[in-house]
Formats: sequence, C-alpha cells, structure tokens
Amino acid sequence: MLDIIDHYPYLSYEDKKLLIQQIDIESLSEDKKTPFFLFLPKRFEDNVLEIKTKLGKSIPNLFISYAAKANYLGKILQKSHKLGLGIEVMSLFELKLAEKAGMRLDEVIFNGPAKTSEELNYAISNKIGHLNVESLNEIKEIESIAAKHEIVQNITVRIHPKLSEDTEKRLLIKKNSKLGIDFSRAVKLFEYAKKSPHLNPVGVHTHVGTNLTSHDFYDELLEFLNDYILDLESKLEISISEINLGGGLASKSTLEKENFQIDKLGKQVSSKIENIANKTIIFELGRCLIEDSFIAITKVLRTKKSWGRKWAFTDIGANTLIPMRYSHYSAIPALNKGKGQYTNIGGPLCLPVDILSEEAVNFEIDESDLLIVLNCGAYTLSMSEQFGYPRPAIYQLSEKGIDLIKPADDLEQMINDSFHLN
Repeated sequence: MLDIIDHYPYLSYEDKKLLIQQIDIESLSEDKKTPFFLFLPKRFEDNVLEIKTKLGKSIPNLFISYAAKANYLGKILQKSHKLGLGIEVMSLFELKLAEKAGMRLDEVIFNGPAKTSEELNYAISNKIGHLNVESLNEIKEIESIAAKHEIVQNITVRIHPKLSEDTEKRLLIKKNSKLGIDFSRAVKLFEYAKKSPHLNPVGVHTHVGTNLTSHDFYDELLEFLNDYILDLESKLEISISEINLGGGLASKSTLEKENFQIDKLGKQVSSKIENIANKTIIFELGRCLIEDSFIAITKVLRTKKSWGRKWAFTDIGANTLIPMRYSHYSAIPALNKGKGQYTNIGGPLCLPVDILSEEAVNFEIDESDLLIVLNCGAYTLSMSEQFGYPRPAIYQLSEKGIDLIKPADDLEQMINDSFHLN
C-alpha cells in the first residue's frame, strides 16, 4: 500500500517517519491544529514546467491556462501568473480573483453556459481575451454589448464533438449534457458571428471529460476537430486561429501510473491538426497541475470494529474532501508502524458517504495517529462546505518550514453569523 509514494517524488520514509521534501511531517505538525492542508508550490511549479516543456516541443503556439475552479487560492493564481499561465474562469468572482492575482483580462479565458449580463458587460468592457460561447442568444447579447463599446469581440464556440458511441459512454460530459452545443448546430453560431461587424469567430472549444488518460481518445478527438475546422474554413470562409482542447487531464501522478505521456500528446496534436503553425492550441488545465500539489494532514480520532470490519475516523471529512466520483484520495501514515488489520477510513460526519476511499488500507492505525491524505488539491477548497465543522487552515511549504496562507474558519464567527438576524 505504501509503495504509492513511488509516484510522489517529494515523499519518502526514513526511520519509519514520513518526510516531505526531506522534512519530517510529524515535526511540521507539532504546533498545528489538525486537520490542515499543505500546498506544495515546488510540485505545482514542476508540474507546470513539465507540461509546458513537453507540449511545447511539438506545438509551436501553445497557451496553457490554469482552471481557477479547480482551486482558486490566491497563492496558486499568483504562482500561475508568474509561471506564464493564463487563467480560465467561469464567473465574475473568479474573473476578479484573476485580476487580483495580477492577470490582464486579455490573458483570461471566460467559460460558462449562462453568463449573466453583468459578467458579460464587465468582461467585454475590460477587453477579455478569450470568450467561449454556447448559444445563439448569448452571441446576440455579446454582439449588443460589443456594439455599445464600439469594439469587435473575439469569440470561441464550445462544441460537443462527434465521437464514437463507445467513447461517449466513457465520457463525463456526454453529448446530451448541459455543456457545449452539438457540433452541427454550432455552425449556425459561426454563421451568425461571421456576418456581424462586432463579432470575430476565431476558434473552436471543446471539453468533454475529467481524469483523461487515453491517447486513443485524443486521436479520435483531434481527427474530428481537424476535419470540422477545415470544413468551417472552406464553407464559411472563417479563419480559425484558436483550438481550445479544454482540460480534463488526470493528475500528474495518475498520468504516470497510467503511462500517459505528455510529450506524446504534443506529437498527436501536431500531427493531427493541419496548418498548426497558424493556430494557437489552448489547454485549460486544473486537476493535472494542482491535484497532487496539495496534501491534508489529519488525526485519527476514533477506531472501532463492526461486522468484522475495522474503521478509523479522522478529523477531516467529506465537507472538505468533496466525495467526487473522480477523486483519487489516498491515506498514508506519518509514522509507519508496519502492517496491520485492513482498515476503512472515514471522516467525522454523520453521512455514509463520508469516507476517504472505498479501498481499505493494511497499515497499523491507532487513535491519535497522524495520516497524510494525498491528491487534495483539486476541487477541495473551491467546493468545500461549512457542514458541521469549520474549514481547515491552509499552509504553504517552504525551505524553512510551513507558512500560513489561509486561516481556518473562525468557530465563534460561524456561530455569530448563524444568529445574525437575531
């Protein structure tokens, strides 16, 4: 079970103690209230630089945008900006977070099937660089706003591509979902935008899944997109200069386990897309960059045996570690005491779904032990809830130790807020 750390180069055991970047986790946690998160900026930077380098070898015009919805902590957005990434947002809240992190709006991608008039007005008036659209009515409103400001707004249409039925069955975002528009109907959006003096249809956008680890999937997707774009360009005389492949790649550690090669993905894109030198290839990556750049440190509060099964209950739960279908949480001990009875790990909530993993662990676990939960970076902070407990503090690992970058929710303030109108 503990060989999982082979895919996490920042983790190692020495004298049975778990080290993170050569620092003893137990000593790091001595004066910290559990649970808490630990952001690993070096791992995040390594993930970003590897992705940029390996894709950039084959893709001449590459633009990688960090997906704020995965984890919109300010330190991460600032780090993304410093590393030369754009930021992909889905709301005015995230748009203003990107600005606060130092981003110019021409470096920002704005997604979403139902952007409000306020959001569109703010984005367009501040010269948003990448605006993905999904409906004719949205295009018409964008046109009206652009006309009011006497500008020409670039737009990219989010389509759902034509894929095999077998592929469709495996996707998170299927052809009948709320997101995107079917590829044939999307042609009408391109036609409308082509005729407008205030719209410039520059690109095609698609995003159909998460935790993607299949090269075959990308072959199928890229072949369709290439034919679709050539057809648009020839029939509508539209110059498509941007191809946005969305996000969805699994975390870096998961890609390694599944033998998915980033440099091979770059070669697939460059070989499948014609005239690639004249097109910007965009990726909106979140989980791939941030999931394994966060860990959680949690304490075992209680253990019990029931129906022949041993349980260990931690002080972190599904209100913070959202029990998403595609999460990859794994727990390992801060002190390796050897093999023990197979144990299921659950959180403190009165909910049957409050479990860290369906898979039991076989290392020795006792009350008051510290556990480290891996792969906590994606959709934890951004989707966490104050369900029963305050949200935990977040620290950042540095060469000297750890620094607080977001305090835990204040318990007394939470109580006072509940009686605000009284």
